[in-house]
Amino acid sequence: MNRLKTLINKNYLIYGSSIVFSRGLEYLVLFFAAYYLTKSDYGELEFYKKVIEVGSSFFAFGFPALILSYTKSQNSKTHFFTLSLIFVLALSIVSAVIFAFTPWIIFVIPFVFYALFFTGGIAHSYFLVKKGSGFASYFKIIVSLLFYLVVFSSIYFFDVKGKAFVYVNYVLILPLVVFIGIELKREKLVIYQLKKYWRLFKKLILSSFTLVVSNFANLMFLYTDIFIIKLLSKNANVDIANYSFVLNIAALLLLVPMTLVQVDIEKLKTNKAYVSVLNKKIFKLTAVLTIALLIFFVILTQFLFVDYQETFLLYVIVLLAKVAQAFSPLFGTLIVVEKRFAKNLWINLISLTLNIAVSIPLFYLLGVYGVAIASLIVLTFRQFVLYRTYYSIIYANKKL
Repeated sequence: MNRLKTLINKNYLIYGSSIVFSRGLEYLVLFFAAYYLTKSDYGELEFYKKVIEVGSSFFAFGFPALILSYTKSQNSKTHFFTLSLIFVLALSIVSAVIFAFTPWIIFVIPFVFYALFFTGGIAHSYFLVKKGSGFASYFKIIVSLLFYLVVFSSIYFFDVKGKAFVYVNYVLILPLVVFIGIELKREKLVIYQLKKYWRLFKKLILSSFTLVVSNFANLMFLYTDIFIIKLLSKNANVDIANYSFVLNIAALLLLVPMTLVQVDIEKLKTNKAYVSVLNKKIFKLTAVLTIALLIFFVILTQFLFVDYQETFLLYVIVLLAKVAQAFSPLFGTLIVVEKRFAKNLWINLISLTLNIAVSIPLFYLLGVYGVAIASLIVLTFRQFVLYRTYYSIIYANKKL
């Protein structure tokens, strides 16, 4: 019992509950969509969702990681957050002008909403370091509840189908902008201090741009399989539906490292010895959850989603890939905390390039199974590189 208490503390439970709640709503909606929609419509829904997630990583411009890793004083957290909001607003105006007469114009608002307010966005990172995991948890829960209620209603009542993850952002963005405005008003920002931080902020834009490309490459790497299937498959939407179904369930495994790393981010900044302790916690909890997810998938496909029974082998391969990925959030975050943005960028770019190079021939040989195998190979390679890179940084720092 005491050992269990060391693995799971109050902060983990509070913040972890918000992640479980948010992801739970996401899965309820996605499972409903997989059950209610045709495979073709469900595949289209998943594809648009991935496009928004990738595009929003550019609009976030690396600021969530910057706020988490760079800011230490309460003043710096608030001012960096404010400047990040201004920057994203300016970027959205420029993007709206560029895409004004193209079909891509409908994605500008979703990109901005995800970048600012959704899980892992700028506001979420700010509340996490400014007000703690408790406030950040409630913010995540409320936003997620509203978001997925609108998505569900769009599919069930308004027959929106594939674009449900596009239109929801138009409904929610204004209320959340007002909420953030009220929060900032309480902080009583002083213009001259904002100008002072702006000078520092400008110097970090280059670092942020490195994070932008890095995050973009990271997401592209994680979603390469979906985009390759879309480009190369003769029955793309159905194949995306099958692949997304198993990917969504396997991705539950990442709740463990995401929760532990985000809750303990401040401790990781100051206590290098805690890294190995947290890594052991991640290993133990990941092992337990892997077995649970295998059982869960079998039950789910045997009794409810019978159309996806044939995807079990695909699921096993993807789940193994997620086991390899489970340790990446810890060491990827640590490299960013050490402000080695360039190293993080190169790791993500090399991983993306390698994933594309391996996925394409394997897709032609084995179809979607080949894409899953490529993901397993490259995620394992990426984790090895992240691990070696972090400890090489620590070793180099000790020699200084």
